[in-house]
Amino acid sequence: MPKIIWKGIIKSETDFPTSIIPQNAIKIDMEQDIKRMQIKALPFMIPSIIVCFICMFTKTILAEEKVVNIIFLFIGVIVGFILIIVHELLHALAFPKSAIVYIGIMPKSFSAVALSSSPVKRNRYIFLSILPIILGIFPLVIFCISDNNLKQLNGIMFGMAIMGMISVYPDIYNIYNILKKVPKDAILQNDKNETYYFK
Repeated sequence: MPKIIWKGIIKSETDFPTSIIPQNAIKIDMEQDIKRMQIKALPFMIPSIIVCFICMFTKTILAEEKVVNIIFLFIGVIVGFILIIVHELLHALAFPKSAIVYIGIMPKSFSAVALSSSPVKRNRYIFLSILPIILGIFPLVIFCISDNNLKQLNGIMFGMAIMGMISVYPDIYNIYNILKKVPKDAILQNDKNETYYFK
């Protein structure tokens, strides 16, 4: 298990961990400012929203009635929002055992982050990036298979599913860039808010 350190409030990208990058490393051309990156990544939220609402539409049509309690749906959204720290913890846990990972909150971009300057193989980097989507998939599956009369449970699960599914949109954006720009056998490493790859 990697060493995980609670960093607390992170004021800016300049506070990200630094590392010595190999001389042959190539910098990946990606947005370095988190707030601007979040804006650029917004289109990658669309598939998750579509999946959630297909599930809601299908369940409602088959039931021929409302299947969620709206108040409990909002409770689920709040629970999903609170779980953003678990989201970052899942990122951290998927790093190699030798890694040091810092978890913190960035108020300026209204986000939480898991940061490490440890080298990671490309496929593992992709895995640790997408892993937190389970916080959306599990409640969505429960919502889909639960009884239509369990409106409170359905509301909570659907609210959690929406938050869990859409919260990974910046991660999916990063995965898209990595798949497009980084060779399969490469190793990725971060230095502050810049990402490099090398073989």
